[in-house]
Amino acid sequence: MIWPFSRKPHIQLSPTETQRLAPLRSIASPSPRTPLDALRWVVVDVETGGLNPRADPLLSIGAVEIRHGRIELGAGCEARLKQPAATSHDNILVHGLTDSQQLSGLPASQALLDYAEFAAGAPQIAFHAAFDRDALHTAFAKTLGWQPAWPWLDAAVIAPLLFPQHAAGCRHLDDWLEKLSIANFSRHSAVADAAATAQLWLVLLDAAKRQRLVTLRDLQRLVRARRWLTG
Repeated sequence: MIWPFSRKPHIQLSPTETQRLAPLRSIASPSPRTPLDALRWVVVDVETGGLNPRADPLLSIGAVEIRHGRIELGAGCEARLKQPAATSHDNILVHGLTDSQQLSGLPASQALLDYAEFAAGAPQIAFHAAFDRDALHTAFAKTLGWQPAWPWLDAAVIAPLLFPQHAAGCRHLDDWLEKLSIANFSRHSAVADAAATAQLWLVLLDAAKRQRLVTLRDLQRLVRARRWLTG
């Protein structure tokens, strides 16, 4: 018999962590009526120790911001989370983080608070965003006992809606970068992949405006309509 009243794990934060977390809980999401041009966007990518974002460890977070139609590379967030043990050699070939890098990162609470303070309620953008969102939310819940409720948008979903003529031939981020002639200065670290996604997002925002999608709600409705049509 499964005991129905199992307790949630007790999470004990330091006074400093509690002090940092308190104002984050009260940060509201932007109004859906906010014009796209007026929004600050946070573009994020994560590396994990496997393909299950709800079970495998979160290894690193990379994020950049878009403000006033520009990627602000000088105002990014990059954090590696210290692991109790390094992942397998096969996993290292995927995420590229060496044993020493995994074992010498930041405590998970510090890395997550750093990211949350950087995101600060902005809409979060990722390519295949469900993976990044689930990995982050799992880590937030496990480490801090809290999950940000700030909005997410998926560039992998929105790109084919705005450029349907390219949808059949573009599945991966690199496909879209090549198809839309977006320069790629680096790839395959969390912050570099976030920067590459940010370049794509700028192109998508420009396409959205040409299609008279001018507010955050317009983009959210576009995604909901796609889900309704596809079931």
